[in-house]
Amino acid sequence: MASSCLTDIEITWSKRSGFLETQGYRLRPRYQPDWRPSWITASGEDTILGFVAEDAITLLWDKVLDAIRINDDVPVMLKHVKKDSSEPQINQLFSSPQLRIHKRNHCVPLLDVLEDPSDPDHVILVFPMLQRLDRPSPATIGECVDFVEQTLEGLAFMHEHQVAHRDCSVRNIMMDARRMFDYNWHPVLPSRKRDGSGMLEIKTTRTESGGVRYYFIDFGISSMGQDFVLGIDGQEEAPELKLGDDIPYDPFKLDVYILGMAYKRLFMTDHRGAEAILPLVRAMTVIDPGQRPSAADCIRIFSQMKEKWSSHYLKGFLRPYKPGTENFFTTFLLDWVNAMANFWTEGLEEPEVAPPLSPFLS
Repeated sequence: MASSCLTDIEITWSKRSGFLETQGYRLRPRYQPDWRPSWITASGEDTILGFVAEDAITLLWDKVLDAIRINDDVPVMLKHVKKDSSEPQINQLFSSPQLRIHKRNHCVPLLDVLEDPSDPDHVILVFPMLQRLDRPSPATIGECVDFVEQTLEGLAFMHEHQVAHRDCSVRNIMMDARRMFDYNWHPVLPSRKRDGSGMLEIKTTRTESGGVRYYFIDFGISSMGQDFVLGIDGQEEAPELKLGDDIPYDPFKLDVYILGMAYKRLFMTDHRGAEAILPLVRAMTVIDPGQRPSAADCIRIFSQMKEKWSSHYLKGFLRPYKPGTENFFTTFLLDWVNAMANFWTEGLEEPEVAPPLSPFLS
C-alpha cells in the first residue's frame, strides 16, 4: 500500500508550507499540516485507492519539490540550496534582464528567490515546471536535429559567459512541454496526469504542437570564471573524471563530452535513424579533452553537416531499437515505410515551428 507517513525530508518540506504560502506558493495536499491520507477510511483501514491517490505519491528528491503559484495556479518547482553556493549566482546571472531575453539562452528561467528567516543559510529557488526529454522521445530526425541545435547554442551561450555546467547530461536537460500537455503532467511521475487520476495521454508530437524549447537545469556543481577545476561529481563518467579528484581539467571541454554522450544515449543507444549525427558525437567524445572541439566549433561542424541532409531525411522517423530485435527484413521494412511517408508528403509544406512560448512570468 501507499505510505501514509511522511519521510524525514517530506516532514521538512511540510514545515515550510506556512512560509511558502506567505510567499505565494502552495504545496500539494500531502505536505499540508492538516494532511490525512485520502485512501484511509474513517476507521483507519487502507483501501485500494492508495495505489492511485495523488496524495500517495511520495517525494523522490531531497532538495526539490513542486508547488502551485497561488495567483495564477501555475505549477512550479522549488529547490532548496545553500545561499553562499554558486548555484543561486549562476541562475540569477542567466535570468538577469540583460540575458534572459536572448534566444540562445537555454538556462532554466529563475522565477523567484525565497529567503526563509528561519533558515538564513539557505534560499529556495523557484523554477518553471518542465517535462522530461523522453515524455515523449523525439519522433523524427528533424526533431533530433532541433534538439542538437538548441542545446549546442545553449551550451555555447553559457561558455561565452564563462559558465561551465559540468553535468549537462540527459537528466539535466528538460523541455517546456506546455504546448503538448498544458501542464497536465505530474511533477514526480511525469507519465501520469497532474491530479494523479490516470496515465498521461500523448496526443501530439513536438512538431505537431509547434515545437518545444529545451533548457539546462541544475547548476549545483557548475563553475564560473574558472579555466581549470577539480572534482569528479556528475552523472557522466567522462575520461578526465576518472583521473582522480586532485587532477585539474578543463570544465568547458568536459561539457562538450557530456553533451555528446547525451546525444548518443538519446538517439543511438535505444533508437535507430539518426546515424548521420554520429560524426559530431565522435568529435565531441574524443578521449583527449584537448582534441575535442569547443561548443562554438560544434555549432559550425553541425551546421555544415546539416546542409547535406534532405528534407526527406529530416522527416524520417526515429525508431526504437533493442539489441537482437532488428534484422535485414525489419530494417528494410522500416526504411520502406519511411520512404513511402516521405513520398506522400512530398510537396506539402513543412510544419512551421512556432517561436518559443512567451517567457515564463516571474
